[in-house]
Amino acid sequence: MIVFSSLLIKSNLLRTFTILKRKMLPKQGKTYQDAIATLNSLQTNSQYLKNAVVKPKAETNLAEVEKFLNRTSLPLDDLNKLSVIHIAGTNGKGTTCAYSENILRNHGFKTGFYSSPHLLDVRERIRINGKPISKKTFALHFWKIYDLLDKQKTDPGDMPLYFRYLTILAFHIFLEHKVDVAIVEVGIGGEYDCTNVLRKSQVVGITPLDFDHTSLLGHSMESIAWNKSGIMKEGSIAFTTEQPESALKVLRERSLEKKCDLKVVENNYYNYENKSNFPSHIQRTNASLALAICEAYIKRGNKPQKMFSMEIAKNAIEDTYWPGRYEIKDLNKIRFFLDGAHTIDSMRICTNWFREKTLNSCRKRALIFNLTGDRLSDTFFKELCKLTFNIVIFSPNVSSEKDVPDNTDLISTPDKQLQRCNQFKEKWLKMEESVENKADSILVFPCFSEAIKCLDKGIEYDVLVTGSIHLIGAAMAVIDPTLNGTLVD
Repeated sequence: MIVFSSLLIKSNLLRTFTILKRKMLPKQGKTYQDAIATLNSLQTNSQYLKNAVVKPKAETNLAEVEKFLNRTSLPLDDLNKLSVIHIAGTNGKGTTCAYSENILRNHGFKTGFYSSPHLLDVRERIRINGKPISKKTFALHFWKIYDLLDKQKTDPGDMPLYFRYLTILAFHIFLEHKVDVAIVEVGIGGEYDCTNVLRKSQVVGITPLDFDHTSLLGHSMESIAWNKSGIMKEGSIAFTTEQPESALKVLRERSLEKKCDLKVVENNYYNYENKSNFPSHIQRTNASLALAICEAYIKRGNKPQKMFSMEIAKNAIEDTYWPGRYEIKDLNKIRFFLDGAHTIDSMRICTNWFREKTLNSCRKRALIFNLTGDRLSDTFFKELCKLTFNIVIFSPNVSSEKDVPDNTDLISTPDKQLQRCNQFKEKWLKMEESVENKADSILVFPCFSEAIKCLDKGIEYDVLVTGSIHLIGAAMAVIDPTLNGTLVD
């Protein structure tokens, strides 16, 4: 028999009381702003891309995510309870996800939506029923998970990277909110993307493929298709759009390997009048894929009482707002045309879209441009030079001197971006030596708000803002910081 002394009992009671008291007291330094600052300290995703090889081992990403999920008491078996639509691709995957989320929500499903990157506020990445989660909800879940991971780390660097952390956070939030379906957008690639820790997916979507993140995904269309198709799961059904034959061949081979049905969706499956600013063929492609995905998901009987309605789906697509893609905004006498075109094909479509929208305009033209990652500026400039601009401006992805904290970049700092913008200017000048269309002025500014000051002289301008989705975020912070009311506190 073990006899406890009264002193030991009192000591244990006092310790228990202290712990309980601490739990009852409001935590200091655990605000949303503190969460954003702490999250930013995990920013090594850009460095990860720089150091990555074409086929990184799964242990460098997926095993890490699984480890951290286990530390937050969310093993993969519990994650399997989440009903998932998983979407990869190069162009249009965010829009396709947004269409899919709105279609399913309008059919009566409670939706979770995980996307990247964000434009203004990190909460845009994690949505419940179409709305970004509140600052209070974000902070509550952020610190709950962070404290669990912080207590179990084996060394100072033993914490998830920025995107890994947000992925883990999203999964926890979706399960706690008991969503009927989670629409999950792949970050980069597919096979080794940390969202691919998901072992089950009801339906998979693969949007149009193009060359991007080649240092990670490879320099051939076959390699890119192999990586993107890594999200296929046994027993799921995969949908893709019309693809280059070399890519489609790989997708078909991978579907057999993964024991996953693959269907190619014709671009005219959504064949309605285009009422948005999107180029018609782009909207048809994205909307057709989303329709096929949602129809298959509903018909799989995830909610037996729900029936797929083309009319509901059509109205949901027309009602979807996905900011920063083929968007037109007015500010004073300036009309902004914003699109985060980040591949050569998407830049070609973007320049054609801008040309078509400004065909009968008498305004002067300006370009505001930036580029990030391992993308080659020369190929983008060749497309942009097919247009005539009065002013060409290069600017870092910074809105103003007091930039949005959620958009702080600790890897590619504003100073580094500014240095690269000056290099862009020199390249553009050199390229103009061999082209007919020459700009009157080629300028560099340290932030977007400074860039548009040089245009705000009472002269009307059509301004194309493109090259980086993060630049679009900086622009939106100046032009329309509310994102049309989609953000709530």
